[in-house]
Amino acid sequence: MQQLDNQNRPSTNRTWTPHYHFFKQGFWINDPNGLFYLDGKYHLFFQLNPDDVVWGNMHWGYATSEDLIHWQHQPIALHAEPEGLGYIFSGGAVVDINNTAGFASSDYPAVIATFTHHSENEVQVQSIAYSVDGGKSFTKYAHNPVIPNPGLKDFRDPKVVWYAEKKYWVKAVVAGQCVYFYQSNDLKSWHKLSEFGHNHGAHGGVWECPDLFPLICSETGIERWVLLISINPGGPNGGSATQYFIGDFDGVEFTPQDSLPTNSPTHWLDYGTDCYAGITWDNTPEILKSRTYIAWMSNWDYARDTPDNTWRGAMTLPRKISLVKNQSGYQLATPPAIEFNAENSLSTIEVLRQQPLNIPEAYKLSFTLSSQSRKTVLQWQSANKETFVLTLDFANKRILADRTHSGFAEKGFDSIVEMPIDVLQHQLVEIEIYADTCSFELFFNGARQCITMLTFPTAPFSELCIAHDSEENKIEKVKLSTFAITTV
Repeated sequence: MQQLDNQNRPSTNRTWTPHYHFFKQGFWINDPNGLFYLDGKYHLFFQLNPDDVVWGNMHWGYATSEDLIHWQHQPIALHAEPEGLGYIFSGGAVVDINNTAGFASSDYPAVIATFTHHSENEVQVQSIAYSVDGGKSFTKYAHNPVIPNPGLKDFRDPKVVWYAEKKYWVKAVVAGQCVYFYQSNDLKSWHKLSEFGHNHGAHGGVWECPDLFPLICSETGIERWVLLISINPGGPNGGSATQYFIGDFDGVEFTPQDSLPTNSPTHWLDYGTDCYAGITWDNTPEILKSRTYIAWMSNWDYARDTPDNTWRGAMTLPRKISLVKNQSGYQLATPPAIEFNAENSLSTIEVLRQQPLNIPEAYKLSFTLSSQSRKTVLQWQSANKETFVLTLDFANKRILADRTHSGFAEKGFDSIVEMPIDVLQHQLVEIEIYADTCSFELFFNGARQCITMLTFPTAPFSELCIAHDSEENKIEKVKLSTFAITTV
């Protein structure tokens, strides 16, 4: 989590309140924290400034949901203590089913939050807090920190997983541009196991928000371990982004499937500029088949400069991370973890006439496209002639997302994102686009690749034009679903 200085914000007459993305009206939020599932509810904690719409005075905000769509804001879960160990930075949470920490007072399991304390003199240490009422309130452990700072400037964002084979906890903590792994039997006493990251992956900036977990591929029945790492800067299209590694973890060391670190490609969870610092929920059903994930929908390049002064910071759609087989090993698929009921459909004929389609502010657009198609262009336009352009350029094996003329353009926001694609000949490719007031999320080819982009047009995008390179390679199975959901 990067610190940003407070500054006066320019005024604006328009707001861009999301319809179905999580945010907190009147406040700044960033990284999701402490995610767990218990008693039929998803618990979402997040970095919160309770005093302003810019970064600072970090606490853990709190919300709950039964379906990952409708959210209820709750009182602040963890309060900063500037005079003590410091502000409450990012981390995770686990449901201590076996009461390994000894905090549970009855048969009801304790929830253990693991987080970074950041002091006023910028020393980062790892601490814990526990809840015996299902996350409604937390008590900070009396003997924090549980892991002192080893002499590093960047030492933060702990995330814990249960290593079932040897029945102990493993904690991942970022340390500069690598990850330290620690082991514990009780979540209170920790010792270092190993390090990972030297000469692996992207290193254009500081590593942040690790998440280590196993997944079983439904196609092969094989288990592999996944390590998520956010990085800032150094993303594939500038600024913040999230990379991932797939490999094996033996309880001590993580070994990626790419055996040659200097030649292995970087695997990006999302090629857009606005999917960052994401982690997964603990204790969800069928957790070995898929992990439920959510990320902060912004980028440190311009996060404090986005134009809506009534709130700042939102979350991506929740997504289901699963392991899928490919020609060289395994990769991740991350489709949305939610479903909306369709309220409207568009016919293929209507789209092929290339007439502008009238669209609402919040909807899902889905269609299939043949890999034989050379180029298809989707252009959204507002009443003020601002545009967002998506180019499906199969001839050059890429997708371009262009927001250079979408309205807001400060701090490098007026950018073009490029995502390389690789599809088989004569393949029908599924594409889903989720649009909200100020965002687009594209899921390509079964959500094996994604693009998440914020946009802030001065008037809503109200028209969509679709142009094809030929009638033979037209878009098929077009469907538009509309919805309006607001977090309360």
